[in-house]
Amino acid sequence: MTIASLVERYRDECMADRKADRIGHIPAILRDTALSSVRLSKFSAADVRGFRERMSAAGYAAATVVKRLNLLASIIQHAISEWDIAIINHASGRVVKRPEGADKKRNRRLQENRDISLPGEFERLIKAIEASPHPDDVWLVRWSIEQATRRGEALQLRWGDIDLQRRTLKLGGESGKTKTHRHQEEHGPEIRPLTPGARRLLIERLATLPHHPKPSQALFDVGTEAAFSVRYGRMVRDAGLKDLTFHDLRHEATSRLAKLLPNPLDLKRVTGHRDLKSLDRYYQPVPEDISRQIEEAERVLGMLSEDKSLKD
Repeated sequence: MTIASLVERYRDECMADRKADRIGHIPAILRDTALSSVRLSKFSAADVRGFRERMSAAGYAAATVVKRLNLLASIIQHAISEWDIAIINHASGRVVKRPEGADKKRNRRLQENRDISLPGEFERLIKAIEASPHPDDVWLVRWSIEQATRRGEALQLRWGDIDLQRRTLKLGGESGKTKTHRHQEEHGPEIRPLTPGARRLLIERLATLPHHPKPSQALFDVGTEAAFSVRYGRMVRDAGLKDLTFHDLRHEATSRLAKLLPNPLDLKRVTGHRDLKSLDRYYQPVPEDISRQIEEAERVLGMLSEDKSLKD
């Protein structure tokens, strides 16, 4: 058995819901014949290091190199634990070092204009999106800033997944799987709290519809995800904004919600991050805000201390 046959089996049996990896990263591993043709009995750390160096020499970003190395390591670990294949996982990060700089946090936030009489980036973005020929585009963008869902999650939502009375939304039911699909397979659909801003947005949206939507109707009708992505990029440029991806809206929403939910476990339940380490990558607080919070906490504690001394 070769590395290629192992990767192909994993692709066919375990990656039905991971389209991006099947289109991009799996073919990239298979194309590297120096690695994929290696027999498992001859597989070594040198093979993995060679794969890493060839990717880097080809100009791939460090994050892409790490993604493919980690995917290879996951495939081998699955073969060891589930298929009883006797092989050492030389692709593990404990064996082969990953390129530096791949885990750099992205810190793009929507900026306010220093001149308060001029619109900030949020206002400019919304104005540009409102000009879209697809009316639901602006609802989707506003929703993402309020609820912090991933784009794919938002587009799979149906009105039947929303419970305005209980203030919850359901992901991973009949409408599809989310990034945390393995948890859903064990525990059922993921239920997340509906933020007050997102709830108000949906109530506002309902008032604009000609009739009450069916439970199976999509929350946002923006066409295909790829078509929306193209439109979004064009509208961001029309707004004069630079380096603002749609996923940055999730960063923005997470950072805004963090001000209201100081407990990171509560915040994680809303945003759907798998763990606190993942959450930390998306939480982008403004340093000045943290400083003010500390100053306010010191002030309150000082007042309490002074009050206690007066009572004594």
